[in-house]
Amino acid sequence: MVLAVDIGNSNICIGGLAGEAHRDILFTTRMVTRPRCTADEYAAELRFLLARLKVDPAACEGVIVCSVVPGLTPVLAHACKRLTGQDALIVSCALDTGLTFAVDEPDRVGRDRLADAAAAAAHYPLPCMTVDLGTATTYNVLSAEGCFLGGFIVPGVQTSLRAISAGTAQLPPIAPEPPEHLVGRNTVEALNNGAMFGTAAMLDGLADRVEAELGQPLTVVATGGLAPYIMPCCKRKILYDGDLLFKGLALIWEKNR
Repeated sequence: MVLAVDIGNSNICIGGLAGEAHRDILFTTRMVTRPRCTADEYAAELRFLLARLKVDPAACEGVIVCSVVPGLTPVLAHACKRLTGQDALIVSCALDTGLTFAVDEPDRVGRDRLADAAAAAAHYPLPCMTVDLGTATTYNVLSAEGCFLGGFIVPGVQTSLRAISAGTAQLPPIAPEPPEHLVGRNTVEALNNGAMFGTAAMLDGLADRVEAELGQPLTVVATGGLAPYIMPCCKRKILYDGDLLFKGLALIWEKNR
């Protein structure tokens, strides 16, 4: 089994990759991202989480780390080595991802975006656009030849809702939920439906524009915890893959082990 660690701005997701080409995801768990935690503290929390899952970290054959928080990358890599005895493979554009790049600075592309794009290129019809609904909503566009063309980055749904609540006197903080109807009939519904249908309309609109620019039918794949809430609000067909990033990490591990 390979221990896969995805360090995000809000949460750190951990998965166990096993089976043929490490494509089977044995488990996933998560912990809160704490930028000031030490390697010892993260090692202790990881040990606790893995113990609850009855996973022996010492039995791991390897570790792969994908991070959008550069300051935590060496911290988590060190924590994982303490548990597994294995040096972590750190995701970057310098590794073999199966992709080519048509962006100005490939080394500045978010590592989570690299993993999502690598998985999409390997598992879905091209051209393709991936949509990852996290702290930021990130879109990646892949050509028919598997070239990473770039994409879009906008504030995530929950990030936007927190910002509007913090910046106004009368709009309350809310947690996004699946909307029951289109038009909000009170303040909470107006906030929620605006976030849900607004994100869906943006997704539809960007996909339509990318499809028109490429001149070919576009596959759209969504991932992230809010994706199942957003997809029913969309007009076009969206495929859901909750394990897209871990599939990408499995592929990158196999190419660079």
